[in-house]
Amino acid sequence: MTATAARRESDVTAWRSPLGSYYLLVVATSVLVLVGLAVVLSSSSIASIRTGTGAYTGFLTQAIALVVGLAALVVGSRLPVGFLRKAGPLVLYVAIGLLFMVLATGSSVGGNKAWINIAGFSLQPSEIAKLGLALYLGNVLSRFRHKLTHPRDILVPGGIMAIFVIGLVLAGRDMGTAMIMTAVVAIAFWVAGVPTRFFVLAGIVGAGLIVLLVFAADSRVERITDWFNGDSSWQQIHGTQALASGGLWGLGPGMSREKWGWLPASDNDYIFAIIGEEFGLIGTLVILAAYAMLLVAVTRIVSRSTDKFVQISAAAIGAWLIVQACVNIAVVLELAPVTGVPLPLVSSGGSSLIMSLAAVGVLMAFARNEPGAPEALATRTTVVRRSLAVLSRGRRRG
Repeated sequence: MTATAARRESDVTAWRSPLGSYYLLVVATSVLVLVGLAVVLSSSSIASIRTGTGAYTGFLTQAIALVVGLAALVVGSRLPVGFLRKAGPLVLYVAIGLLFMVLATGSSVGGNKAWINIAGFSLQPSEIAKLGLALYLGNVLSRFRHKLTHPRDILVPGGIMAIFVIGLVLAGRDMGTAMIMTAVVAIAFWVAGVPTRFFVLAGIVGAGLIVLLVFAADSRVERITDWFNGDSSWQQIHGTQALASGGLWGLGPGMSREKWGWLPASDNDYIFAIIGEEFGLIGTLVILAAYAMLLVAVTRIVSRSTDKFVQISAAAIGAWLIVQACVNIAVVLELAPVTGVPLPLVSSGGSSLIMSLAAVGVLMAFARNEPGAPEALATRTTVVRRSLAVLSRGRRRG
């Protein structure tokens, strides 16, 4: 066998590995979370000092959210697929209740009414709704997949519920989040097997609605007009300057200049620019590679699973994380007008980080149930068992 043939066989074996998806998720999530935590520490410190609460307030808030999110990831990754199937509608109903609370008593940030305060903490229910909607559609569409050739069966109950939830988000003027949720719904219906002609019709209707929503707010018209005319906003100009000044290797951790009040939302919507400034082109490529690993992992889960619920839900969650990352990065690169969506698993924001980690936990649960994965996991001893075995051997030798 030649070296090329051996390499190809090795690549095929790696792709077919039962635990490939699981470990891809672990590595990608670890990279994104660790880089995000380091850059949040750097970029949020100046804003925290200006508020008079100390340099590490923003970082500590993110660290607390990370602990909660990791707990959600660990628990979610161990849940049975049957439990997740049943829990999906409940998660969505809770999110809907919270979205109504947002409209009634929520607070506005940047013109979007999307947050509520609970026990001294701000919560963004639309992040919960993303996960709930993905699991709900996986449940509903997997049960009615053989009937998705008629508009009535597409709309009831999956389509109507999706429109209702997205409508609640739009009622709070959060168009960026609504667009991400629309992508989640579209991918879920695509994987479920809805005929292409319905996507064409939905695309035409959706384009008309987008035009109406854009012209319903002067701020949206201004942002899009400036972007089309090449008139970058202050935020976009300094985001580009941050990326350009980073060069190949970056200025170094904590050495960003734009975070000193020049770049708004440097720890959130524009954190990718700070990554480019401090870690250079190499740092941004690492982030892109991590999202590529997430995409490969989701593709493996969808293609290898025999459970339609898993396929639809995994694809919907993947669309949420990957499409949102693409939109955020496109805005920073001035390839799209400012939309105000965070970079998943990286940007500051407790609700986004916790729910993104919970979503990855669900993907891990799906990956652990791929064909051959349960058997492969059962044959592998844990780190603790291996450590105890080494210690016991050392004592016997002593």
